[in-house]
Amino acid sequence: MKDNRVYYLKYRPQKISELDLTDVRETLTKVLKSKKIPHALLFSGPRGIGKTSAARVMAKAINCIGKKKDHEPCNRCQICQSITEGRAIDLIEIDAASNRGIDDVRELRDKIKFSPSECRYKVYIVDEVHMLTKEAFNALLKTLEEPPEHAVFILCTTAPEKLPDTIISRCLRLNFKKAVEDEIFRSLERVIKGEKLKVEKGVLEEIAKSTDGSFRDAQKILDQLAMEKKKISLEKTKELLGRVEATAPGKLLQLLAEKNLKSSLLEIDRIVSLGADLSQYCREVLDKLRLGLLSQAGLTEISSPEEVRGFNIRELTSLIRLFSQAINDLKTNPIPQLPLELVVVEWLGDEQKEIIGETKKIEEQPVINKQSSRQDSELFKEIENHWQEVLDSVRPLNHSVEALLKASRPSSVQGSILILEVFYKFHKERLETDKCRSVVEEVVSEVANKPLKLRCVLGQKEEIVKEEKSEPDVFQVAEEIFGTRAN
Repeated sequence: MKDNRVYYLKYRPQKISELDLTDVRETLTKVLKSKKIPHALLFSGPRGIGKTSAARVMAKAINCIGKKKDHEPCNRCQICQSITEGRAIDLIEIDAASNRGIDDVRELRDKIKFSPSECRYKVYIVDEVHMLTKEAFNALLKTLEEPPEHAVFILCTTAPEKLPDTIISRCLRLNFKKAVEDEIFRSLERVIKGEKLKVEKGVLEEIAKSTDGSFRDAQKILDQLAMEKKKISLEKTKELLGRVEATAPGKLLQLLAEKNLKSSLLEIDRIVSLGADLSQYCREVLDKLRLGLLSQAGLTEISSPEEVRGFNIRELTSLIRLFSQAINDLKTNPIPQLPLELVVVEWLGDEQKEIIGETKKIEEQPVINKQSSRQDSELFKEIENHWQEVLDSVRPLNHSVEALLKASRPSSVQGSILILEVFYKFHKERLETDKCRSVVEEVVSEVANKPLKLRCVLGQKEEIVKEEKSEPDVFQVAEEIFGTRAN
């Protein structure tokens, strides 16, 4: 009967030598050769890299009754075949996410005392063990402290940091690291050989780059590419992975280097319209930024991509952080392109606001003469004299805005713009939000009896400290705004 299962199930490793992670393969071989089988093993690492597969292979290896070579399971005896086919009575697999309570562990503890039916060892594979409750962990600990000789526990987890130290200390721990490119190749080549697939050069490299070290994800992609029963082309692979050349990730970087806000946002819209995988797109952008960073750091053997040569090390570092955050946000954001748009706005937004502010200032003051300067000076003096009135009027409208203004001071009036000097960047950013700005503009316009717009500039905080001893410090303001005291 033909096996029509998906590749990652059909080509699951069945022997120690078929495990694709080199470190894991070598460590388990040493354990088996020592003939000292630990009563508890802990397999920890990311999803899709073979933890459960390795646990099943280990269960076969310690129970195989056939003729073994190099401590490998024979895969022919009754025990090996029953484990492979999932019908072995003495292999108990438990999903801790569904069976996480103390009653589940107590039931396990009650049954573990019974000897195996067929095998030498009764093997318990507990998947996602970190999901157990505190009480369940305590019950499991009792079992691990005094296990029967015929029982072996293999605990698997993607979050080892959530396990109690008392559990970890009683296990032989193996860390399953993300697969490197060669290990992904090894996994895929086993499938290609078994399925007699024809694969164009470069396909495996593309798959490996897109799977973040997961064997399962890599085999799922190969499975999808092989559906048409034709030779798997590099072009088809790139298209599936959302890496068509039309996405041109370097183009966005060029626009960011040119500080072109509008064109950068339009470029993101273009990428979305192509139906590209935005996570993969971000990875390609990050790859270029990384190479640029390493090149500028002095690694002369690495060539910096042309698109990032306009950035210095500080800018490259900042962009790497922004795009890395965008990849994480893409997974949960209801608007797919929003995290990328935020990268652009955060990178170029402040500069664009300054440009717009300067342009408005010029438009509003086409002619500067002595009379207008005198009027500005008089109006500023009036606002300065009535600043406490401004604060009092703002308080009932928005308490946090009043706190921000108390840590700032009016600097000048230029035409229809009130220049407010602030002394901390986060104050400036908060006052420039539409909500806060509108409150201030409404009140100062009423006090000045003239429509005024607000513009914030950063000043030297030492100056205000000298003149106004009673001004609250940054911690006071934070306490008033956020309702907590910084420690």
